[in-house]
Amino acid sequence: MLDAALASVWLEVAAASVTYGAAARVDTRARSMDAQATGGPVAPLAADMDIVPTVGLKYDDGSAVAQVQYAPRISFREATTAPRTEVQHVGRLLGDWRPSRGLTLHGTQEFVLGQVNLFTNLPLGGSLDDDPTAPGDTPATDIPIQPLPEGVDTVFFLSSLTTLAAETVWLGPGWRLSGSLGFSASGGLDDTAKAAVPFQYGPRAQLSLGHSPAPRNTLSTTLAFSDSRFSTGARASVTTFTGGWTHRLDRRTSVEAGVGVGVAYSVRATAEDTPDAPDATPSGGRRLTTLQVGGAPVEDPAQRLELLPDLTLAVSHRVPSRTADFNGRLAARVTPFVDRLTGLVYPRADLTLNGTWALSPRFRFSGTGGGAFAVGGAVGDRQVVGGVGAGWTVNRWVTLEVDTRAAWTRSPDVEAARTAWSATLGLTVQKTGIL
Repeated sequence: MLDAALASVWLEVAAASVTYGAAARVDTRARSMDAQATGGPVAPLAADMDIVPTVGLKYDDGSAVAQVQYAPRISFREATTAPRTEVQHVGRLLGDWRPSRGLTLHGTQEFVLGQVNLFTNLPLGGSLDDDPTAPGDTPATDIPIQPLPEGVDTVFFLSSLTTLAAETVWLGPGWRLSGSLGFSASGGLDDTAKAAVPFQYGPRAQLSLGHSPAPRNTLSTTLAFSDSRFSTGARASVTTFTGGWTHRLDRRTSVEAGVGVGVAYSVRATAEDTPDAPDATPSGGRRLTTLQVGGAPVEDPAQRLELLPDLTLAVSHRVPSRTADFNGRLAARVTPFVDRLTGLVYPRADLTLNGTWALSPRFRFSGTGGGAFAVGGAVGDRQVVGGVGAGWTVNRWVTLEVDTRAAWTRSPDVEAARTAWSATLGLTVQKTGIL
């Protein structure tokens, strides 16, 4: 019996596929400089270079897939003005397992540890505070552009996200049940970094039930929870219950709508818990007033419990073509937003427009834009972002990419708005094979 078991295991291992991937990416970037970052006169233009070597292994036996990847980023900042080197360690571990038909288990672990320049991570993509889609960016380091203490532009930063998820169709034809549990931690690690980006950590969970009563319609119900505790003493807990509907008008166009409500509980940071920083306030160097009534600011209470809207409306459109295949999406959201610098929770509207054109099998062009602002009487940062990019696959080993992006932000804490832009040229060389 033991021999039979060992033989079975050996056959499964022998039948599995183990592949490797190795790549090296070089980005050269020109970007604007911000006087607030250094506290003194600076040149209006800076030049950077990023070198990102990547190594990875993937194991696939048909029912289980495991993948590990390490991609450190070595950055040479402000090469023409005040040269310095920054290093980020970026890693990812992924796993999928299908123990039986109709059931899939997922697991991910992502981390970033090292020096992060807060002024070069301009948020772009499907959501202004989500992972960017621009090539070469490290998703876990993306930070919404918000005012920072003078004299700080690069911080020693940690970001970690652990997620376990499951998905099944056992409930019957047209039904899909999924759930996930996770724990995240991110922010500055030393006192200077925490003054710029407070360290935050906490669990998150989501449960979703979907049903397709007709070929063109899908209904879903989602319950989500997140809890974040900040090094400043602030806390933000948000629970949302949302119902969604997706309708495919035709082969090219679909409409998505979601209506829900969020219950937000927040605790404001106290002066005793705020890291020492120049001109620090009990909210961590940020605003103390979040509601505006009759033109007079009202001081935010230490603890708040409120109901906030969770609304989504989106339209997706595709124009299939051999010469100019197009995919576009226009989305509007009003959701509970957690300010990562203060822990305050308020309703924020996000408007985004994304489009990608595949002009040929080897060339693509993309554009994105959008804005975000507080609604419902809340006071918060306003942002407008946009960018265009193009990619050319020279051959199966070499890819060239260009990316230009800009962001305008206005905060109630500063007198003037801030505009930042960057233009990047990237070259990637990659190699894959079977071990």
